[in-house]
Amino acid sequence: MERCMEKLGIAHTIVLQKIVSQKHIAAQIDYMDRKENQLQQDWDAYWAEKNTPGNIVYDFLSGIYRRLIVKNILNFFIKKHFSKGIKVLHAGCGSGQVDINIREYISITALDISSRAIKIYKRVNGDKCHVVQGNIFSLPFESESFDGLYNLGVLEHFTQDDIGKILIECRRVIKPGGKILVLWPPVFGFTVFILDTAHFILNKIFRMKVKLHPDEITRIKSRKHAMQTFENAGFKVVEYYFGIRDLFTQAVIVAEK
Repeated sequence: MERCMEKLGIAHTIVLQKIVSQKHIAAQIDYMDRKENQLQQDWDAYWAEKNTPGNIVYDFLSGIYRRLIVKNILNFFIKKHFSKGIKVLHAGCGSGQVDINIREYISITALDISSRAIKIYKRVNGDKCHVVQGNIFSLPFESESFDGLYNLGVLEHFTQDDIGKILIECRRVIKPGGKILVLWPPVFGFTVFILDTAHFILNKIFRMKVKLHPDEITRIKSRKHAMQTFENAGFKVVEYYFGIRDLFTQAVIVAEK
């Protein structure tokens, strides 16, 4: 009798553990769904056409910045670390202005969570790249689908914990020996200074209540910060650059799976 009661107690405990586990999984799924919806809303708002003076000036300057500075440094490191013709994922592609030249060098699959960004990307690049709408936390591709992956202006918008999850997911879709190339603004950088100054002038002095850019939550602190972040996700950092080539605007991290 005692043994039967003991077995019933164990069975009851197992059932309770399963119920708790199922509730936890359901809560996690609900959280991720809400997070994805919020991300899409935020980035759709960012890529929407805005006619306020502050946004018009920002769009003009950011367009020049992408075409004249970011595109050049991206082209340099893409050609340095990626072989011609390989299949590469641009995870968080935005408007796609930076892909205009390298789309002839590598085969690009471009992904963004924003439907508005996707429309702009297609307008800029036509049918030269394969374009997919999707979530960087759960990439809609099979494991080891790409020879490499890159993004810019993405990681700084997430917490350190979320950055780790993003990098692990990126690693999943890269083939063994493949590389990830990331442009990540530092705590102290030229564009960071310009953006912070613009926000201060518009919002504090002119009291315009303008938000030119989604919040930058985690900027790169140092080479050590970069190496720890990527190594914790299973990568080996092969190059870290921060210098005059792009006027000290971005830290460039290249890591290998």
